[in-house]
Amino acid sequence: MKRMILVIFSLWLLTGCWSNREINDTSIVHGVGFDKSDDKTHFSFEIIKPGGESSEQGGGSQSSDQGNAQQTIILEETRDTFLAAARKSIKFTKRRLDFGHTKTWIISEDLAKENFIRILDPIRRDQMFRLNSHIFITTDNPTDILNTPTFYEELVSLELASSLNQTKYVADFAPITMREFYRLLEGPLLSAYIPIIYLTEMSNQKITAIDGTAVINKDRMVGKLDSLETAGLNILLNNINGGSIQVILGEDKKVSLEISNLKTKTIPKLVGNQLEVSIETEFDGTLADNLTSNTINETFYKEIEKSVSKEVNHVVRSTLNKLQELKTDITDIGPKTHRKYPKQWQSIREEWHDIFANANVSIDVDTNVTHQGLINESIDLYNKPHNNPYRFSK
Repeated sequence: MKRMILVIFSLWLLTGCWSNREINDTSIVHGVGFDKSDDKTHFSFEIIKPGGESSEQGGGSQSSDQGNAQQTIILEETRDTFLAAARKSIKFTKRRLDFGHTKTWIISEDLAKENFIRILDPIRRDQMFRLNSHIFITTDNPTDILNTPTFYEELVSLELASSLNQTKYVADFAPITMREFYRLLEGPLLSAYIPIIYLTEMSNQKITAIDGTAVINKDRMVGKLDSLETAGLNILLNNINGGSIQVILGEDKKVSLEISNLKTKTIPKLVGNQLEVSIETEFDGTLADNLTSNTINETFYKEIEKSVSKEVNHVVRSTLNKLQELKTDITDIGPKTHRKYPKQWQSIREEWHDIFANANVSIDVDTNVTHQGLINESIDLYNKPHNNPYRFSK
């Protein structure tokens, strides 16, 4: 009897999820674009069509790569709200749109400069949406981004999301998920950042490229950082996982260090409304490119370290200058001040960005060359060594 009860209970566990939906009853959306359209919003939905059948959908555009077994359909709707556009798109798909697999959200710069956060409200509110998806701002049309040919994936949204797993090892990229984006907006600073994507041409075709970072204050975009300033932001956020930095030691003498470790310590000091901040950065790197004929010794190391420290200082200072001009703190300075002075923070919170803009910030960078690579000497093209193995060469 006990065995029979156990068997029945086991079969009950195998009945599946009570709230499941058959894949044939839904249209799976992998990417969504938002653009401004007068007093409404233009929405683009990137949907995958299983099986690679070549039928046209009314109201949408279809694109596919040669040789792909699956095709992408871009549906477009202009509505007041996100959910209204999703519901209206059913007239084309004949199925409910499913956002449970959406990887990428792309917002036009024109829309981002307005209160775009309210349009994204359902993403945080509805349990269907994935907060580990990625968000971008584009200077181009989001629909054109979603229609761009891809290198590796069959969907633009999947390629963009997967690419961020690689760009996190490059110093001048600042990827962010929806979960992290909302965490920043709901934090003490009410500010955040979003990577910028745009279209460029290569080999006579349009491709997507990620470059720069949008600065968000409360509910809208207030400015942008270029790639160099984005690297400075990552240093200030203590968010460097890899990359390299190049310096010029003299005419036609270039050296680069590959980052093996970079840690930044932020120390704020608040007296009334006067803020002083000390930024201390420790940089360990290995010698990568060495376009010099210098003898690799302690003196050469010291020259590299001094130049790299100066360059890192310049990068961080440029980023701080831009953010102070924008009166928007997206660095670790605000959170560190909030934690160090919790009682004072309550009285200065509303004017924090102005306090940040007038802060005195000192930057100290300590660079260490930890390894020279597999060889000890530089190549000297003009003074060949006496033991040249190529005896008959001139």
